[in-house]
Amino acid sequence: MTSATVLPGNANVVHEAVDERQFIRTKIPARVTLSANNSSLECELLDISLGGIGIRCDRQLPIGGLFNAALHLNLNGVDLTIDSKIKVLTQRGRDVGAEFVDLDSKKRDILRYLMAAYMSGEIADINGLMNVMQRENYIKARKKPAELKRGPGERVRALLGTLAFLVLGLIALAFVVYKTHQMLFRVPATQALVSADSYRLNMPANGYVKYTLAPDQTEVGAGDPVATVSTQLASTLNTPSDVGALANLSQADLQTILGRSLIETVIASPCDCYVFFPEKRLDAYALKDQPLVHLIPKGEPMYIKASFPFGAIEDLDNIRSVELSVAGSDERFNGQIVRSSVDEQNHLLVLTIRPDRELPLSAYNKPAAVELYRGLPFGRSSGTSL
Repeated sequence: MTSATVLPGNANVVHEAVDERQFIRTKIPARVTLSANNSSLECELLDISLGGIGIRCDRQLPIGGLFNAALHLNLNGVDLTIDSKIKVLTQRGRDVGAEFVDLDSKKRDILRYLMAAYMSGEIADINGLMNVMQRENYIKARKKPAELKRGPGERVRALLGTLAFLVLGLIALAFVVYKTHQMLFRVPATQALVSADSYRLNMPANGYVKYTLAPDQTEVGAGDPVATVSTQLASTLNTPSDVGALANLSQADLQTILGRSLIETVIASPCDCYVFFPEKRLDAYALKDQPLVHLIPKGEPMYIKASFPFGAIEDLDNIRSVELSVAGSDERFNGQIVRSSVDEQNHLLVLTIRPDRELPLSAYNKPAAVELYRGLPFGRSSGTSL
């Protein structure tokens, strides 16, 4: 497909863009001899393609006329003549445009080779050489070059876009570094609880419990009663002598032995302590080993007991820091490992951690978060001890 523009002076004449022609047109140093009806005419070759030629003649040629055309080329002293037949299509002044009529395949191949040789510069005279050197400007660009100059608004948008991508990249890099550090150096506890060296009173057997403490009492002194427990005496009769001994007992003692009466036991505080109820306070029937009350000695510091998988044992000698936090508080603080033990039943390593700050009484028995941070393989931490 070619683009064409109709000239105002002649509706039959069109201009075709050089870079959009069906056949490539080039200039070669040659002359053309036209012959018809026993007459000949020497013409100057303007350009040539596989489809036709452009010539310059001193005579007006009939439009649509057929002529025998002989193309004469001089190649380094050797004359080459290519015979063909042409048909005149247009003429403007002395310039004539014609097309080949019966150009066979062999002559086409010769023309194609000659045109390629002249276009590549293999065959050229001084005029052809200059033509090859200027060929880059022969075909003009179809489109206007892109406007590379940016205005202030475009520069600001480009700068903001660059900064946005830079910030996103830095955030992504920081996230990757943080996750890598957490995976390689952080050891979280499976469970942790705020604890103390307290006295834990549990129900000795199934029975009734009645607290002797006031409803709002939070402290007791050493020897003060805490609760009264009523349980049945657990006794067994295994031998005939045990049965015979029952005959020598009073009726009240017999009722006690047979479990038909309750034995009351008063539980007293062993120290000046704070009172903590692990469960809801009930003056009612309780089951064996049910927690009743915790007595926390005054002046005793609280610590955190944390459980870790057995795999953390090999890292205990290289702990750089211990970070703690208690449920209900967003504050984080450090700690120091003071003891370690093994929970064989649950296959866990239990660490006793002393916080670097005093915990309030309200934090007792609350869950906590504990994280150990390893040091580098060639360094040992001096901030923890066992």
